[in-house]
Amino acid sequence: GLLANQVPAKTGRLALCHALTRRGGIRSEFTVTKIAEQHYYVVSAGAAERYDSDYLFKSLPRDGSVGLRNITNTRGCFVLAGPKSREVLAQLTDTPLDNASFPWLTAQTIEAGLAVDVYALRVNFVGALGWELHFPLEYAHHLFDALFEAGEAFGLGMVGMRAMESLRLEKSYRMWGSDMTPDYTPLEASLDRFVRMNKAAFIGKEALEKQLAAGVPNRFVTLEVHGVTDADPLGNEPLFDAGGRVIGRATSGYYGHCLKKSLAIGYTRAEFAQVGTPLAIEILGERKQATVLRESPYDPDNLDLRA
Repeated sequence: GLLANQVPAKTGRLALCHALTRRGGIRSEFTVTKIAEQHYYVVSAGAAERYDSDYLFKSLPRDGSVGLRNITNTRGCFVLAGPKSREVLAQLTDTPLDNASFPWLTAQTIEAGLAVDVYALRVNFVGALGWELHFPLEYAHHLFDALFEAGEAFGLGMVGMRAMESLRLEKSYRMWGSDMTPDYTPLEASLDRFVRMNKAAFIGKEALEKQLAAGVPNRFVTLEVHGVTDADPLGNEPLFDAGGRVIGRATSGYYGHCLKKSLAIGYTRAEFAQVGTPLAIEILGERKQATVLRESPYDPDNLDLRA
């Protein structure tokens, strides 16, 4: 198998799945949605399109039992997120959007405005109530205008990547290519819940079994950085224990505007990953004190996502 997680068995379900290297490192991350029987919609990082499509095409069974189409250039995606996103989207679709009809972590094919065959996924990378809308590209201009017309009364606005970076760090969301790389296994990335060790063989499984037997050496952590008055961490900063020894590194960092804290995420040796552990981080040559926080320091119970 290619993926460490189980792919969804029921139509309308989705799963976060990782492809690993033979040494167990994280090669790729996919959101896999079951659209219909024997029909899956697979999304990976935009920057990894050629990297991932090449891997998947080369991995196809030679007997022709699995078909694969790269539809990157035929579909667009808008992310509608925020506490009023349900009210906005409800003006464009007849599909019921309440929790009973459209729960978190599910997907449906809907109509939105004049756009048809829209894959609506109730997930996002900012940690709020919302939907990813994956639509046939010819509807892009219409759907954009329709969303903003429907959202005008609610103050709908554009959100940039820097805002998304701040929000995803408050949720401890890992980014492929910086926080998830072949250097670390999903166990080290604290993504154990997305690894099914009881499934049939998959690439990297043997390496994970060996790591579990020997003890996972590193763990993913979220940090609050104290005393920041100028530069927040951005990633690749060394992390130190109380004795000044390097025990890990930050992989991303930014200011969390909702929490009003300077944040970093990254990896430390496992014994330093407990919540409350005091560490230090070096930013532009200056050491700052840091504290290990719990996973997803903003809304740890995902109440916003489930709203």
